Amino acid sequence: MNRQESAMFFGALLLWVPLLLGVGVGRWRRKRAGDDASAARLWAIVNLPGTLVLMLACNGLMAPRTLAWLRSLGALPFAPTPGMLQGVAMFAAFVLGYSIASMLWSGTAQDASAAPANAPGTTGPVNKHSSTKVLAVICATLALGIGTGVVSQGLRKGGFLTTSDVGGLPELAQVQEQLRPLEACSITYRRRDKRGQRQYPSSVFIETCTVGEYISVLIDVPGTWADKGVGFEMSRGSLSEPWVIQVEKAEVPFPDLEEALEHFAPLIVAQYPEKLRERRASASAMERHLDEQQRLEQERKARAKDSYPR
Repeated sequence: MNRQESAMFFGALLLWVPLLLGVGVGRWRRKRAGDDASAARLWAIVNLPGTLVLMLACNGLMAPRTLAWLRSLGALPFAPTPGMLQGVAMFAAFVLGYSIASMLWSGTAQDASAAPANAPGTTGPVNKHSSTKVLAVICATLALGIGTGVVSQGLRKGGFLTTSDVGGLPELAQVQEQLRPLEACSITYRRRDKRGQRQYPSSVFIETCTVGEYISVLIDVPGTWADKGVGFEMSRGSLSEPWVIQVEKAEVPFPDLEEALEHFAPLIVAQYPEKLRERRASASAMERHLDEQQRLEQERKARAKDSYPR
């Protein structure tokens, strides 16, 4: 599992905390409140789709796309960050859990206490554990769904369950030393698309260690290595750590992998620093352009406001 996949996986696991907290608070609130049960259920039904979409959009694979979309708007009074999206996802998870509890327990305690003990049609005391069983079934279903999704992602081509780390092999020690000083934490050759097919046979994708800096530097390499089936993903948590080299052992012969890495390493070391400076300069120029566009738009709206004769 590379650095990005690990962050997404643990971010998704972290959502269970506010989700279960929301369920607990919602159950406690509904058992002690005297609100109308139908109104509580209606509130929950209205909130469920929105909070679910918000939680999914701000977490996991959708978070980078959502962040890029928010930044493209250029009209926000603040700069969105990955941590901010994670906070929104956790709040949405709490509201989602609260809504689920409102649907399950709204009016249950009041209805049970209001019913006469010997009312016609009753066969005995109300089962106090029925709601707990329903909650357990829902939680188990959600856990099974998330677990199935994680396993399916891991078992897909290039997933974390089909690859192995060979970065510690002594044969690759020289490659490790060459690439260690780079300001980078991700190096990928031949990324896979959604169908599991490897793409970009003539480019190596490199990403920095800076959180929130979505910049990819492309280094051109000979496409002949693609014909040999070579593909790998390198990652590390910081500049001081060695590289984790994930490769599919069943598909990539080690001599071809070793030869490719030894060929790529000098090219990357020679070209990456300058290309990174160029990409950062281009990104800064684009950000300044967007800021200027936003300023001009605000000025235009300010001039338009109350500019017409009454």
